Amino acid sequence: MSVSVDTGGKSGKKSVSADLNLVPYIDLLTCMVSFLLITAVWTQLARLEVQQKSQSAAGQVDPSEIKTKIMVMVDQEGYNVVEDENSKRIQKKGDDYAYEDLLTELKRLKEAHPDKNDIQVASEDSIKFDILVKTMDAALSARYPDISLIDSSSGGGL
Repeated sequence: MSVSVDTGGKSGKKSVSADLNLVPYIDLLTCMVSFLLITAVWTQLARLEVQQKSQSAAGQVDPSEIKTKIMVMVDQEGYNVVEDENSKRIQKKGDDYAYEDLLTELKRLKEAHPDKNDIQVASEDSIKFDILVKTMDAALSARYPDISLIDSSSGGGL
């Protein structure tokens, strides 16, 4: 591709012509598009589907459709797994959270309620994000695909 600039007139100035090589730009754009396509697929595979419980949805619950409510509360001492009115405390093992014990308890609850697919996870503000992610991974491993994150103050009297 060539570009020519002509000043016009009869002042004796010559026109300027230059060739632009667009091949490096096309190569750059091709690399960028392929890189973006590759990373977009991995981003989609690595994401967790989590819903936030809305205030309006809580007020519209039909009393005839009340189901078992399962909630995991994460705090500094460990886990508190709540099933309706029953509560089970899972203490930390030293400085580490007892993920295996949590998974065992959630699997037990899944066997007791096989049609239950949703679970609520609440945590204190001081809980680190990776602990919360490992808690959600334990819920997914126990076959609870519908995970809702709720505020710890709405934990239902925990």
